[in-house]
Amino acid sequence: MIKNNDKISENQLSILLFTTMLGAGILSLPSDVTKAAGPNGLIVILLGGILALIFARFIGRIASIFPTETFVEYSAKLMTKPVSVILSIFLVAYFLIFCSLNLRIFGEVAKSYLLNSTPIEVIMITLLFTSGYIVRYGIEPIARLSEILFPIMVIPTMIILLPAITDIDLSNFLPILRISPLMLLKGILLTAYSFVGFEILYVIFPYIQLENKLKKSINISFFSIIFFYIYVTFYTMGIFGYKETSVQLWPLLTVIKSINFPGFFIENLESLIMGIWTFAVFTSISAFHYAATLSLSKLIKAREHTYLVIPLIPIIYFMALIPDSIVEVYKYASYASILTLFFIVILPILMFLAMKLRDKGMKNSEKN
Repeated sequence: MIKNNDKISENQLSILLFTTMLGAGILSLPSDVTKAAGPNGLIVILLGGILALIFARFIGRIASIFPTETFVEYSAKLMTKPVSVILSIFLVAYFLIFCSLNLRIFGEVAKSYLLNSTPIEVIMITLLFTSGYIVRYGIEPIARLSEILFPIMVIPTMIILLPAITDIDLSNFLPILRISPLMLLKGILLTAYSFVGFEILYVIFPYIQLENKLKKSINISFFSIIFFYIYVTFYTMGIFGYKETSVQLWPLLTVIKSINFPGFFIENLESLIMGIWTFAVFTSISAFHYAATLSLSKLIKAREHTYLVIPLIPIIYFMALIPDSIVEVYKYASYASILTLFFIVILPILMFLAMKLRDKGMKNSEKN
C-alpha cells in the first residue's frame, strides 16, 4: 500500500536520479574515461550519457504502462511468473551489489583522506545504519534529502574548481577523434556504466506524482549529470593530461589538492570536497538500499518494506567486505558491469518485445 506522504514530485525525481547516479564513481570517472578513450574522454562522456538517457527513457516508458506496480508485479504479466521471480531476485541482488560497492569505496576513501585511525568497518557500519534510518521512512524523505543536498554537492564543487582554469592546457584534449570506432564504442559503454542508478525507475514509478512530465524529469537529470561529469573531467584532463589522469586512482582529489583558492578560509579544500562527496555517496546508497528493500518486500509479499531494512544491512556490509583491497573493489565493479548491461540494455528490450507480443495476442483474441 502506498501512503499519501510517500509520493515524490517529478522535480524531486530529477534530483533523486542525479544524486543516485553521482555516487562514488565521480572520483574515478576521469581516470576511467581516459583509460578507455584517451583525449576523447569528454566526447565519450557525452555520448555515453545520451546512450544511458535513451535506455532510461525506455525503462520509464515501460514502467509508465503499469503506473501502480513495481517491476516485480508488472514483469509477471509480461514474462510469466517463474521468469519474473528469477529476474526480481537478480534485480534485488543487483541493487545490493551496487549499494555494497559504493559503501566499500566510501570506506576506503574516507579512511585514506579523513579518518585514518578509524577502522573501515566502523565507517561503513555508521553509514549503513544512517541509510537504514531514512530508508525505513520511504522514498519521499530520501527525495527530500536529495533536494536539500543537491545544491550543497554541486555548487561548491564547481566553484572550488574555478581557480584551476588558468592551469588548463587545451592541447591535452588533442588529437580529437583519432581513435578506432571499436575503442570509441568501448569508451561509450564504459561511460554509460558511470550513469548507473537510473535503474531505480524499475521500482519507484508508483511513488511518483505524475503530471505527464516524466520525460522532462529524466531529461533534466541526465543533462545535468552529463554537464557535471564533463565539467569535472575537463578540469582533470586539462590540468594533468589524459596519460597522467589515466594512471591515477582518484584524480579529482589530486586536482583539488593542487588548487590554491585565494582568500579562502579553509586551508584543506580536500576535506571540504570529501564532505560534499560523502553526501553524494549517502544519497546513492540510500536509493539503492531502498530499491532493494522495496523489491524484496514485493517479491515475498511483505506488508511493509520497513521490516526488511535492518535484515539487509548485514548482507550489504559483508558483501562490501568481500574484496581484499580497493583494486579488487574496482575489479568486482567491472564484473558487475555485465549485470548492468543486462538491466539497462537487454532487459528493457526483452520487456518491450514481450509487451508487443502481449498486445498482439490481445488484439487477435478480440478479433476472434
